[in-house]
Parts: sequence; C-alpha cells; structure tokens
Amino acid sequence: MKNEFNFIQSKLKPLSFNNKEARGLSDDCAIFNNLNDLAISVDTSVEGVHVPIGTDIGIQSRRAILRALSDLATFGSSPICIFAAMILPKSFQESDFDRIAEGYRKALIEYDIFLAGGDITSQDGLPIFSITVLGDKGNVELGRNKAREGDLIVVSGSIGDSFVGLNLLMDDDLKQKSLVDTNLVNKFLIPNPQIELGKNIKMFATSIIDISDGLISEIKHLCENSKVGADINIIDIPISIEAKKYIDSNIFNHIDLITGGDDYELLYTIDPKDENLIDENSSIIGKIISGNKINLYSKDKNLIDVNKIILGYKHF
Repeated sequence: MKNEFNFIQSKLKPLSFNNKEARGLSDDCAIFNNLNDLAISVDTSVEGVHVPIGTDIGIQSRRAILRALSDLATFGSSPICIFAAMILPKSFQESDFDRIAEGYRKALIEYDIFLAGGDITSQDGLPIFSITVLGDKGNVELGRNKAREGDLIVVSGSIGDSFVGLNLLMDDDLKQKSLVDTNLVNKFLIPNPQIELGKNIKMFATSIIDISDGLISEIKHLCENSKVGADINIIDIPISIEAKKYIDSNIFNHIDLITGGDDYELLYTIDPKDENLIDENSSIIGKIISGNKINLYSKDKNLIDVNKIILGYKHF
C-alpha cells in the first residue's frame, strides 16, 4: 500500500456507501443534519490486551466495531455510522489492509451503517483500533443511575460463553482436554451487540448497562451510580448448555463465568409491574434493594462475599 490516502480511497471510501454525510472521506469532518437525541460513544481495541496476539486482523477490525456498538444499545439508540481511528504496524502488507476493510464491511452491512471518517497512523507496535459510534433516537432518560429499590434485575442472553471462548483460544492445555466449541469461540471473536433489545426495552427499563467487564462488575457500577444495593441469585444467572459443560467438568466455576466479561449482553432493571414485557431471552436474576451492598447468593442460598472475588475486567 503506497500511503494512507491510497488506503482511504481504495479500501475505506467504498465503506461510506455513498452517504453524503461522509463527504467521500475527503474532508476533515462529516456533516449531519437533523439528528434526534444523538448518542455518541468511543471504544478502543488493542491487540494483546483486548484480543490475543495473532488474532486475524479482519476479525479485530470487525470486533472493534461490534464492541463499540454495544454502548448504543444501552440508550435504545439506532446506529447511524462510525468513525474509525487506526494505529497499524509499519510492516502491514496490502493483504492486511484488505482484511481490515473486509472486517469493517461485514460489521457495517450487518447493522446497516456506514464509515463516516477517521484517522490512520503507523507504528512499530501491534494494531490499535479506536471506534466512535453515532446513533440517534436514544432515550435520554436512561443510563446507569435510575435503578430504584424494588426493581427487578434482568439480564439478556447467557453469561460466560465469551469467557470460555477466550480461554479456548489462549490455553493449549484446555484445547487438548476439551472439545473446542466453535460457538463459544465465536461469542468472543464476534460479539452480538443487543441493538434491537435496547430499542425494545428503552421505554420501560429504569436503567441499562452493557456487560463488557463482567456481570458482577456491571451490577456494581449500576448500583454505585444509582446509590442502591442488589440481591443476586447465582442459580438464576443464565448459563448456556455449552458453557455449563465446563462447570460440570470442574474446568471453570460460576464465579469465573459471571466475572469474565466480554458478554456484550444487556443488564437492566425494571419495575415489577412490567415483568410481562421482558422477552423470552431475558432472565430475572435478582432485585434492587436499599443500601449499598451487593448480596450474591450461591445455589445453596449461602452468601458469597463479593469483596473477596475479582469482580471483572480492570482497565488499569
């Protein structure tokens, strides 16, 4: 690849899909008119930190977008476009740039959005992607600080699949001991941001947060922001059949799965009167209480001291 301008024009400009706001990726800014309740978020992905070293660069670029989109789901926002900043190795060849563009294309088409701009530079280190996402029609009343005493705590999907998938990718001994489940690996490599669910619950959920750093960690964030506590029943936390095999084999335990992170499901609270509005893929796992304690109960109803476990991913 000759230079960044050639990469933009030949590989990235087609990903604007001729949307006039992107201005052909030739100007310093994209211009938008008449956006309603604009939601903006940014997310960064670093090889060796957020994905194992050696992960296919096309998967990295696709995953970077999908992770960022998950934040928009917490406001029930409809994604519009992304801005992509990249710091890429100086050693990259044209085939690497092709794979980056293809990874972007898959994510953009899946969510009917477009690339509106970004930035590119190079270094001697590993790839870094920083994705800014824009969405509209978000519910400005939502967030992490509106949970109330008596609210039910709900989680979408299943928890821990991505944690197991990451460990299958990284642990050679684990690969030999167990049947590598492609579905679990893909749960990590190709997240599924809950955009449609966010839209469906935004008018009755009292608070929403996405699960990126681990379920228990996100419960803690939500409670701290809302100045409440929580009762959580570990037996009610949904675990997939595939992931449960690793618990039954004593390879992992429930605590591993609910603190592992990278689930990209939604954790939300609702008024009990709205219980009939939650969908079949969501599960009630507890309730909001007064005070500031998080009470995590085992299958035997014993209280687990959350202060003695690592709650989830730490950014620093």
